[in-house]
Amino acid sequence: MNRLLLMVCLCLAVPSTLFAQEPKEPSGKAEGPPKEIAVDLGGNVKLKMVLIPAGEFLMGSGESAEDTVAFLKKTYGDDLADAEWFESEHPQHRVRITKPFYLGTYHVTRGQFRQFVTDTGYKADSERGEKPGAYGWNPNKSDFNEKYSWRKAGFEQTDEQPVVNVSWNDAKAFCEWLSKKKNKTYRLPTEAEWEYVCRAGTMTRYYSGDDPETLAKVGNVADAAAKAKFPDWTWTIKASDGYVFTSPVGSFRPNAFGLYDMHGNARQWCADWYGAEYYAKSPADDPTGPDSGDGRVLRGGSWDSGPIDSRSAKRFGLLPVNRYDTAGFRVLRTQ
Repeated sequence: MNRLLLMVCLCLAVPSTLFAQEPKEPSGKAEGPPKEIAVDLGGNVKLKMVLIPAGEFLMGSGESAEDTVAFLKKTYGDDLADAEWFESEHPQHRVRITKPFYLGTYHVTRGQFRQFVTDTGYKADSERGEKPGAYGWNPNKSDFNEKYSWRKAGFEQTDEQPVVNVSWNDAKAFCEWLSKKKNKTYRLPTEAEWEYVCRAGTMTRYYSGDDPETLAKVGNVADAAAKAKFPDWTWTIKASDGYVFTSPVGSFRPNAFGLYDMHGNARQWCADWYGAEYYAKSPADDPTGPDSGDGRVLRGGSWDSGPIDSRSAKRFGLLPVNRYDTAGFRVLRTQ
């Protein structure tokens, strides 16, 4: 199984000279906000964001925990799966996101995180404290080592790939820096906001449909390329996305909101405390999670995730100081 699973319109161009156009009368209405923006982080580094409209959706799994187990067994032949692993995805409930917001088109990249560090001198959780280090990639064991950090994940990365080995605390610090720098409110998305934008109007297991093989078109998950390198991985899809570890952001097809890598590349920290039973008492409007807890929410699949962990409904909870080579984040800006 996945090693983290245990822890819980067509437009036709017409020359304007062909038609005489009447001058438009002022409408008296202010133009709406741009659909896309590029936030200047300094150092010639920009962060692209997409405007997400308000709306509502059904949050949580549309299939029972038992059916999810059956799907898992059919996909992997795994007889150890337990429905208890998926009960936190229930009950499915209607959620309204009442205000539009901007969300990062991609994960925050290593280059963008580097600009933050350069600008502030920030020391990540992996570089300070009594236990520096992170869980970097080692094919032979779960390897926590002080040599690993956001700078070094145990596999080769460029500055165009998602930053990983960042804790929830690190992600929050990035948002606070950007808020102060731009005099706007930047933060991590709530879990509800995350699932809303991931689904983008869909109700299937993935925004690409129910078939796990469609993941190769929309995200970097455990696939045939990974299987070729790690033959003992039993949770890979048969299709190949071409990457074993992280890929440059935006390498795959976006969803209907224009967001990339919602199902893979790196899991994404959310603002909420993790609550396994929170769905049963979640408010309908703009839920923000429990008031307290031990772990923070992680959403989305990663480069080592199989189909079960890459679903829109899948939830994880990790301590806010944890840092893994499979976990990164993206940023939300309120209007």
